[in-house]
Amino acid sequence: MNIETDYVGASFELSKPVGLMKWSEAVATEWPDGWRMPTLSELASLYSEAIKARHKFANTSGVWSASLYDPDPSGAWLVYFAVGAPYANDKTNGNAVRLVREVKK
Repeated sequence: MNIETDYVGASFELSKPVGLMKWSEAVATEWPDGWRMPTLSELASLYSEAIKARHKFANTSGVWSASLYDPDPSGAWLVYFAVGAPYANDKTNGNAVRLVREVKK
């Protein structure tokens, strides 16, 4: 899926869902071709751009970010794609994973 956003002076694209994973598994995976887990800010920005482009997400569940939930070390941030809201969840739960990579222009 080619959804791009300019975030902190760089352009990123968002992958299709790669499945359900625990947070620790997703961040430990060595993804190919420059793909990686997005930060909470990157994921929220890409979600916003997709909605502006009237993209409909088939997967409306929580999507992991690489960002830890500081108040509780057992948690990490997700973006709930049904409404674009961020929330924290226990890292041992399985949630959707989408990746980002920088787009070279």
